[in-house]
Amino acid sequence: MLTDAQTADITAYVNSYRAKNQAPPLQWDASICAVSQNWSNHLLSSHTVQHSGISAYGENIAFFQGYGTDPVTLIKKSVDAWYAEIALYDFSKPGFSETTGHFTCLVWVASTKFCIAIALDSMSGEAYIVMNTSPPGNYIGQFEQNVLPLLGTTPMSTVPTVLIPPQLQTHKRILFQQLYNIVHAINTNQPKAVIIGIINNIIHQVDAYPTF
Repeated sequence: MLTDAQTADITAYVNSYRAKNQAPPLQWDASICAVSQNWSNHLLSSHTVQHSGISAYGENIAFFQGYGTDPVTLIKKSVDAWYAEIALYDFSKPGFSETTGHFTCLVWVASTKFCIAIALDSMSGEAYIVMNTSPPGNYIGQFEQNVLPLLGTTPMSTVPTVLIPPQLQTHKRILFQQLYNIVHAINTNQPKAVIIGIINNIIHQVDAYPTF
């Protein structure tokens, strides 16, 4: 479905995000594309959003509806959403989480090849996007060396404690951390998706502690 120019554009877009976290560039791989396209087609035909379970590749999935039918725009929107999970990743406690698994897969240092496929229904506006990476990532015990902090910055999780008064209750301390993260993201010109992710996390924190 994608032209050579489109795949080059997508590859550069993915690698621009990886570079932010000191990860080497990925190469587009046609053999992986066969797997990615087959699964995205399956998701469209079954109208489901679930992982394939193939252990040979890392895998990210996204679903959109009503955002048009331009494949490159939708794929880039998926990459934005996956990377935005960085706002929830704690670099001082590297490891897997359901809330950050797309981000860690995207920037996994040891991965060298990838493909992103998309299946579209022009009538309903449904779009199913599948990214596969090789070698796969998100292995327990390997996060510290494969998910690196933003290039040229101090990891958000290692902010001096003077910015987060230790006498505050735990949930207040987390909220102050997230407020700092917003300032940090703005000052380092992070994508809007990252800032929105942080704001959404603050909302969830406030909702979790209604007496705050």
